[in-house]
Amino acid sequence: MQAALRTLVRCLVCGFTEVRSDAVIDRGVVLLHECPRCDHRWTQREAPEIPRREARVRSARRAPERSAA
Repeated sequence: MQAALRTLVRCLVCGFTEVRSDAVIDRGVVLLHECPRCDHRWTQREAPEIPRREARVRSARRAPERSAA
C-alpha cells in the first residue's frame, strides 16, 4: 500500500527522488512533502474547484412609450 502512495516529486533542494508525501484535506487538498535526505519540507496547495454560478441577466424594463397626440 505504501508504494502506491509514492509521488513523482523530487526534492527542490537536493534533487532526491524518494520524497515522503502526505495529503490533508482543508478547503482543498494540501500536499505535505518531506525529503529524508536533506530534511527539506514544503507544502503544495491544490485549490478545490469552485462551482461557478451562471450569470443572470435581467432585461431592462422600459417605460411604456407615450404617444405625442
